[in-house]
Amino acid sequence: MHPQIRMPNPGNCPICGMKLVPAKDVAGAGAAVVLSAEAQQIASIMVEPVALHALAHEVRTVGRIEAAEPYVANLTARVAGRVERVYADSTGVDVAKGDHLVEIYSPDLVVAQEEFLLGLRALGGKDRAALDEREQTRVELAREKLRLFGVTDEQLSGLEKSGKPQLVVTVHAPIGGTVVAKHVREQSYVETGDPLYDIADLSHVWLLADVYEFELPWIVRGEHANVTLEALPGDTFDGVVAFVEPRVDDATRTIKVRIHLDNERRLLKPGMFAHVNIHAQLAPDGKRARSPLAGKFTCPMHPEIVAEAPGACSICGMALVREPIEPGSTEAADVLAVPVTAVLDSGVRRIVWVERAPGRYESAEVVLGPRAGERYPVLSGLSTGDRVVVHGNFLLDSQSQIEGKPSLLFPQGLGAAASEHAGHSGHSGH
Repeated sequence: MHPQIRMPNPGNCPICGMKLVPAKDVAGAGAAVVLSAEAQQIASIMVEPVALHALAHEVRTVGRIEAAEPYVANLTARVAGRVERVYADSTGVDVAKGDHLVEIYSPDLVVAQEEFLLGLRALGGKDRAALDEREQTRVELAREKLRLFGVTDEQLSGLEKSGKPQLVVTVHAPIGGTVVAKHVREQSYVETGDPLYDIADLSHVWLLADVYEFELPWIVRGEHANVTLEALPGDTFDGVVAFVEPRVDDATRTIKVRIHLDNERRLLKPGMFAHVNIHAQLAPDGKRARSPLAGKFTCPMHPEIVAEAPGACSICGMALVREPIEPGSTEAADVLAVPVTAVLDSGVRRIVWVERAPGRYESAEVVLGPRAGERYPVLSGLSTGDRVVVHGNFLLDSQSQIEGKPSLLFPQGLGAAASEHAGHSGHSGH
């Protein structure tokens, strides 16, 4: 009645008082559990063949949407003066590259234009080939000074044609995007370097996620990530890990991971909270596969730019660099795997039940890799084509334990078959 009770000498069971019987040899009793067709139906036994699958270990965490720094322009005053007119007069307004934003009157600007015009007049109708280097340099320095004040080449051409200085300088948007901060008002005075606007191109955003340090080995640049938000149910956004911070936060024991997201529909707003699922592809040995960027060419300043061959970054023009290949790493490939439901785990060992013949099942101890979705990679203990029990395996294990055969908790079996006790149901202790 209590086959877990095993004593070196004859006696009575300390639980029920029943007389102990000699334990059978486990091998002689047989390690397999045999069920009739009717018993299999009652136990709802279901099997599935072991096969190769493309697996990815999932790292789940949360994060916050932020504007992508390379796509944010902080516009400052290039010249001191008084704000005469504000065109972009509210935050949240969308502007295109080159749109006028604000006009500033500056005495310094007027003086600089006069210097430029005086230089041009001094040249007069002289043949440029006959000009000495000093005269040419004087005009070019005046021209460059105006450029530094924010005067465009188009405005310089107009100044040369009109011969009259402009009283205000018009500040234009350096990029297209959304005005996320406005620091200027009409009739206010600004100094050189004072902030005017912050403009963000929100067609690209970052997700800053917190990953615990024990998950760090699974996170590398180039890994794919799925992002969902409670504010946008039903929508899933695809992202790529662009950067992993080089230090661990002492207080939270987490690492910041930056994920780059395309946001052409402008659904993702800075400040939103999001759920993140990072997929680390597995190699046949159950370890993380080689980085998806290995051997490819990326921009150090804009890691979202990836190319198969050398070239220049399409954003900043910087030469692309080749990503290193990790020593000993292998590419992602299909892995021998079993469903999670097939595995019985005691915390010390893991077993699956294998159908060796119709109605005949045997347990097999397995070595598994990290869980990957709804499957485990199999490192040893099974072969391709083995039919494992995915439903009803707990009942098989219980039956094996009752019969005194090997089971999850008792690898060597209990040795006493329940049938040995069937004739003692009328014992005085019961």
